[in-house]
Amino acid sequence: MNYAKHARTIALLLMISLLMPVGAIAQSSSSSYRVEEAYFGSGGEVNLNSGSYNAQAALGSLGVGLSSSTNYDVEAGFYTPNAPYLEMFVNNTVVDLGSLSSSSTGTGVGVFWIRTYLSSTYLVKTMSQPPTSESGAVLNAKSTTDVSMPGTEEFGINLVANTSPITFGADRVNVPSDSYADGQAFGDGPGGARDYDDSNQYAYGVGDTIARSQATVGRQAVGRTDYTISYIANINNVTAAGTYRMDHDLVAVVTY
Repeated sequence: MNYAKHARTIALLLMISLLMPVGAIAQSSSSSYRVEEAYFGSGGEVNLNSGSYNAQAALGSLGVGLSSSTNYDVEAGFYTPNAPYLEMFVNNTVVDLGSLSSSSTGTGVGVFWIRTYLSSTYLVKTMSQPPTSESGAVLNAKSTTDVSMPGTEEFGINLVANTSPITFGADRVNVPSDSYADGQAFGDGPGGARDYDDSNQYAYGVGDTIARSQATVGRQAVGRTDYTISYIANINNVTAAGTYRMDHDLVAVVTY
């Protein structure tokens, strides 16, 4: 038997694709009227313009800010956009895990963010196969959430800060604060087959949800959340030699 004992290089290229199902936007309406943009107050002007400035003015507005329950969301104020949207952005598109050996773990991070407005919830799913070599060999995906195991062929990720096998990765950051945005790494809780919100624990499954909004009353899928994906890869003494690559497709699914 020919044992592959040389170092292996794994390069991960993050490629982002988006899925945005058509949604319905709730408005105030009856058989006689429909209100899409309304203002209650003493007066105002949407467009105050000259060659030097653009302005919007309101006088005596009777309500501003977000009101919410499990059944509705209302953005109150003189002028609020009425168009929902989903934005996804990748900060670094190439993640190199370096040369691997059976005695150490390869690590790397990728960063992306999700920003939404007027949506009720969103999910981020991972849709790619694990790293594959030029000869077609595929690293084993960690089918259950567990620690990194040098000497065992495996590939896994999480979306939180870690201290093992090294200090790397980061927890999600809601921008401008947790009181506005509500994204989080996904986990099923105790007993879940694959969680992505457990520090120093890794897993991978094609089609898994890895992040989501919490649909928190008062800030359902509003604002921006920055996510960091932590990647780990291990090999054993019979892992096929070669350069392994993964084009990592992330799909964002939003509902309105």
